[in-house]
Amino acid sequence: MMKKRLGALLLCLLLVFSLSSAALAAEGENAIQLSTPEDLLQIGLRPDASFVLTRDIDMAGLDWEPAAFTGKLDGNGHTLYNLNVTRTGGVRADTVDGNDKVYDSVFAGLFSTLIGARVENLTLRGVDIRIQSGEHCFVGGLTGYMKNAEIVNCSVLDARISLVSMCQPEPVNPRTSCNAGVGGIAGFGSGAIRDCTAETVLVFDDQCAANLKVEEFMGGILSCGNADISNCTVTIDGYDACRGYAHNGGLVGMFYLYDKSETLGAITGCSVNGSITFFEDNTDRRAYCQPFVGELLTWTNMSECSQTFTRNELFDYTVKLSPEKCDAPSYTETRQEADCDHWGYTVHSCTVCGHSWRDSFAAPAHVPGEWTVTVPATYETAGRRELTCTLCGQTIAEETIAPHVPGEWVTVAEAGVGRDGLRRLYCADCGEVLDEEIIPGKKNVQSIVLDQTIVNLYYKDELKIGADIYPADAANTVVYWTSSNEKAVIVDTNGTVHAVGRGTSVVTCTSADGYASSQCQVRVDFTLKQWVTMVLLFGWLWY
Repeated sequence: MMKKRLGALLLCLLLVFSLSSAALAAEGENAIQLSTPEDLLQIGLRPDASFVLTRDIDMAGLDWEPAAFTGKLDGNGHTLYNLNVTRTGGVRADTVDGNDKVYDSVFAGLFSTLIGARVENLTLRGVDIRIQSGEHCFVGGLTGYMKNAEIVNCSVLDARISLVSMCQPEPVNPRTSCNAGVGGIAGFGSGAIRDCTAETVLVFDDQCAANLKVEEFMGGILSCGNADISNCTVTIDGYDACRGYAHNGGLVGMFYLYDKSETLGAITGCSVNGSITFFEDNTDRRAYCQPFVGELLTWTNMSECSQTFTRNELFDYTVKLSPEKCDAPSYTETRQEADCDHWGYTVHSCTVCGHSWRDSFAAPAHVPGEWTVTVPATYETAGRRELTCTLCGQTIAEETIAPHVPGEWVTVAEAGVGRDGLRRLYCADCGEVLDEEIIPGKKNVQSIVLDQTIVNLYYKDELKIGADIYPADAANTVVYWTSSNEKAVIVDTNGTVHAVGRGTSVVTCTSADGYASSQCQVRVDFTLKQWVTMVLLFGWLWY
């Protein structure tokens, strides 16, 4: 009985797996493809759809408005780079502090909010998010807010994420505090963040009214909330000028199961490298700043994590806390061009304090050379050609060359006497020369052979002399006939000799090209009867 139950269970699991795989495959096939900055705007227009990147996208110059998203985005291993964000999104949500006080908040990041969404296989590089807000506000490299969302295999690199909090008391709804935070991946919220990397500069500047106590949160992954965070790597350079209550952590500023209906998250397999420099200008000081979690308000499992972290607390509250270390920086710029495997970027270095940062990223790219035919096409079969990179020699693209379509033979050089000609066969589609042939040159007449060389005729007789031209394929086989003594012999154009008087003549056959000739000796006599007639009529004097 137990074996039957196990077999049935395995069949059910296989069925569920098959259905899930089919559903995921169908979802991937129906995903909207994104390949340009303009395509990305569809995310805001269709927030519940599935999207997939088909290439790296340069977002430089795009006035990006953080989008509220509930669908799925598969980065497909591609990168969005040169992202600039200076405003919060239009969707609001509630956040809480450690005392469960609720704040109606705004958010900024690539997304403003991720609710039930999934973002995977995506890299953000060259991120510059600079928000000034007079409202409760959370900012993250990928999203400002998340609820029951998944962020998997995503990276935020070469990022500066900063928030200037400028809350003021309101007459209608008097404030006694402000809620704000900055996170390398996410600002506030819950869900799962797995296999992610954040290499960020995080900056929080408290410029709120003096009587407001800011609940401030900073984390290399998540600034505040409850999430499963696993196998994430953080490189953090944090700066926090807080006049309220600071909650700073290499991974999470404050870990808190604020929504008791959710499952408590855990932190496993993460590493942190870097530092957070901060002050807390507050007599009721808390000054939370730890390598992993600033304040662990809800105890959770945290295991297999490593850190090289510096907690750098200052007590000079007049110091401006930022990566820039001098009041009058002077920068030099160095351009590193992209190649086949490495990103290009511009390095800005301060000659006074040594602070530097990178921007103006360019994606790795091959430099194409010339197409090379690897398999020539023929009349019957297709060919192949390939395009290689001039830098690394890698094949960038391959193409099929369609079989040639023969056109008409075209004479490109006429044959002449003693001179060969040429004709070619071209492809009717591409014009390539498919074949060529020599047109034999024309030949001169080399000899004329007459069928008679000595002829004896009687007066008024006629005889056709035959002439054979050699070679037979001579260019011009026309011949001319002449008689050296037309009183005795006349010859017509056909070579017929007419005896017109007693005597001798040399009949000559000459080729029209003048290269050959042949002769026939002709003698004309009278017959006996003709002699008698001549004597009777003219006497011996005629003779």
